[in-house]
Amino acid sequence: MCNAYKAESIVTSLIPDAAIRKRCLSVFLESLIEANTYGPNKWGAYYTNDRVRLLVGNLIVLTIHKQGVWMTLDQQLLEKSQEPRHLLELSQDWHWDTGEYFEYVIASSKNGYYVPSKDLQLWLMLKEMHFAFIGRVAQKYKQLKKTSQLKHMPDLLAYLRHGLKQYVPEPIYEYSADLIFPSNPIREIEEYQFTYQDLPETERESIVQSRIGQGRFRTELIEYWHGCAVTGCQAREVLRASHVKPWRNSSNEERLDVYNGLLLIPNLDVAFDNGMISFADDGKIIISGFLTEDYRLKLGIHPDLRIAGIGERHLKYLKYHRENVLNKSAR
Repeated sequence: MCNAYKAESIVTSLIPDAAIRKRCLSVFLESLIEANTYGPNKWGAYYTNDRVRLLVGNLIVLTIHKQGVWMTLDQQLLEKSQEPRHLLELSQDWHWDTGEYFEYVIASSKNGYYVPSKDLQLWLMLKEMHFAFIGRVAQKYKQLKKTSQLKHMPDLLAYLRHGLKQYVPEPIYEYSADLIFPSNPIREIEEYQFTYQDLPETERESIVQSRIGQGRFRTELIEYWHGCAVTGCQAREVLRASHVKPWRNSSNEERLDVYNGLLLIPNLDVAFDNGMISFADDGKIIISGFLTEDYRLKLGIHPDLRIAGIGERHLKYLKYHRENVLNKSAR
């Protein structure tokens, strides 16, 4: 069974009601996206047989389990006004957690259990205090702690994309031998099988081949670019067919769109795929600050590089890459 299906099975067992489950997942995703605004190395998400958790820095900030959504609220913001506390006391969708957790002394919080209802007014109030706590924690930690990085489960994010049909960011952790470039085509093909498994066999094969840079997608990129889109290198044996909007985030139509692809030499392909570089609408390279001067020299990446031959239909994909893939936190 594909791991994304495992995540789906566990969440469904925790919250059988489809409408409530979707609202809980939406709350989880909103919190995840908020955490990501402080840096893609600040957070991680994972599940066990009885809960789904979002971590920021060194702390759990949100958990989905059978009681609904456990979340942290910023205590300072909560105490500024009596009205939010009064409304929470009256609400049937909120219950305080009276437990004390010593690890939260670094950023004082009040915690509770929320069961999202059709009325979103309570969530709008909770969100302000919950996001304030996420921000406070994110600013206290340089990155998600190493042990939590190893707990992170990409298949949970795949399930969120499939279930909510929304963009879900991926974390990027600081350099280590096994975390620099974590993209894994075979893993993604397995995790995202549910997005193409019902297609006719020929189209399904094209979708899979496009993820590994082969088949129809590669052929059309060679016909369009004739060589590396940046360097002009025409050694087809080493050129890679790279998606601009990542394959995992693309629709099946976008996965095969020649305008969602660049033909690149290997060093540029890996850097582009993992957000170390991107390109402006005029083709000029944008280099993430995560690439030190030493790395740039070794990879042959410099500010004078640019794409030649960008068309109007490339622009929406380049915009997506700059906004969602390029690692901006260290620029």
